[in-house]
Amino acid sequence: MEAMKLTMAMALLLGTLHAELSVANIEKMVEDIKAKRTSKMKEDVNITSPFILVRQEDNSTIKTFEPAEVKPTQFTLGAIMNNAAFINGSWHHEGEEIDGFRVEKIDQDKVTLKQADHTVVLYFKKTKSILTFSKE
Repeated sequence: MEAMKLTMAMALLLGTLHAELSVANIEKMVEDIKAKRTSKMKEDVNITSPFILVRQEDNSTIKTFEPAEVKPTQFTLGAIMNNAAFINGSWHHEGEEIDGFRVEKIDQDKVTLKQADHTVVLYFKKTKSILTFSKE
């Protein structure tokens, strides 16, 4: 059994030594990575934002894509009782809408809100315990 373990260890060691990771090969790999890459795009494109593609044509600017404006909404979960959730100062049930979000599911300890493909899960705010226990 020991001979078999020793043979496996030697085979593993020889296999790693056989790999051609000499300093020269590593330096060549680094140089290949640093080499200037050419673009596959057929037209010159000015990208000012990764979400908006802007092209210049005949002294006019064409925006081909603009993302929908998302206004940040903050929700505060205050309580959950009888399948209703107290969110931002008012009670809501499953299926109702709050600031464009639909109340998807009300669980015992969390509420799931959904807007298109955006999901928000609300949890209770963690508070510090005012009770302290000591061992006498």
